[in-house]
Amino acid sequence: MLFGLPLGYLLGARGFLLIAFTILAAVAMGWFIRRFTAGVGAGVANALLRMVWPTGHTTPYARTYSREQALAVRGDHKGAAEAYAAAMALHPDDTEPRIQAAELQFRGPTPEAAVPLFVEARRLAAGDRAWELYTTQRLIDLYLGPLNQPDRARVELRRLVDRFPGTREAESAKEFLKRLKQS
Repeated sequence: MLFGLPLGYLLGARGFLLIAFTILAAVAMGWFIRRFTAGVGAGVANALLRMVWPTGHTTPYARTYSREQALAVRGDHKGAAEAYAAAMALHPDDTEPRIQAAELQFRGPTPEAAVPLFVEARRLAAGDRAWELYTTQRLIDLYLGPLNQPDRARVELRRLVDRFPGTREAESAKEFLKRLKQS
């Protein structure tokens, strides 16, 4: 009412029209205030609810490969490798089963089987620099460790230097390349 009366008077309403305009303005303001306060209250309540009771709707689902991992932990290397192969066929664009299978092979009786898995995971993770760096480092570990192929390790070390210039990893790779040349 406080705003409706002067506004109606300024707009030229007089008498019964001024009273009607004042009542209509009061109803409109009441409706607006109710909607606004209800909206703010609902927004605050939803924000608090999301903090107290999260639903997971904002977080994308991440596949897990616990069955395959359980087989590996039990020592069923062959069963785990087959399960990872099935997971890779089922999810051809997922890097995770390839990396886990490569790690299984790396620690298992056939470390050479890890090489194509790490290479494929690196290819699939194009654009994800963290996975690219990880797979490159694991290939270097393979070539310097169980496979004993220092020439292939040099290729991967140079790749690391080229793809990640200015990083701590690239600087370490440069130092290691120098040491490999000396030996």
